Amino acid sequence: MKQVFLIFLTIIFAITLSNAQNIENVKHTYCRKTAEKIIIDGMFDESAWNATEWIDDFEDIRGGGFPKYKTQVKILWDNDFLYLAVKFDEPHICAKIDENEQQIYLDNAFELFIDIDCDARNYYEFEINANGATWDLQMDKPYRDGGNYNSNWNINGLKKAIITSGTLNNPNDIDSFWTIELAIPFSVFDEYSNGSRPDEGTTWKVNFLRVQWYFDIIDGKYVKKTDDKGKQLKSDFWVWTPQKQVNMHIPERWGIVEMKN
Repeated sequence: MKQVFLIFLTIIFAITLSNAQNIENVKHTYCRKTAEKIIIDGMFDESAWNATEWIDDFEDIRGGGFPKYKTQVKILWDNDFLYLAVKFDEPHICAKIDENEQQIYLDNAFELFIDIDCDARNYYEFEINANGATWDLQMDKPYRDGGNYNSNWNINGLKKAIITSGTLNNPNDIDSFWTIELAIPFSVFDEYSNGSRPDEGTTWKVNFLRVQWYFDIIDGKYVKKTDDKGKQLKSDFWVWTPQKQVNMHIPERWGIVEMKN
């Protein structure tokens, strides 16, 4: 009986250690402060952007594999905004949803997740596609804990711009890339930041996601690929910090963004 108990404790310890390592091994990056005025035009041509490195290339959401197409992100901040510059290599730029507050992830899309107090509760999600259609929502807790999303939360004052190197929704050519530039006002996080603004050393839990569907060209239109039985194939999910499973709502596995002056 004692031997069985010791084996049980060993297993529990191994599981606990594995989970702790998964949490501890999240990525870390710095978000530099800029005094330069950032023009939201999708170009990233300010000197502040030029001096800022891209964060790590995205990986498969489960980890251990690098995507077919590159995704790159840069981040900056000032007293009022969090800035993002995003670039997607993409031979077929496609987006069908053109209204806000829809399930943008049903298109090829970019998603941002932010937990400003790093407690895995009351975090934010933002989605955008190549049409510029957006969906912003707030989660009270992860779905695994019975969480619900609040789609009434909005990023009031959001600034956005998209540029396509190629032609949107035109299957008759091969595109190169598309970009997103965003300015998110810190004021939209006031409910859970008590109105405070980031400062040197402030840390947030953050993750970035690229949703990637694949298409056939049928009758001159993009149609999502299916298997040999006609069942629609699932999308790929590529992220900054792998989640170890196909689930973005594991905030403890998001990366750490630290504000620097």
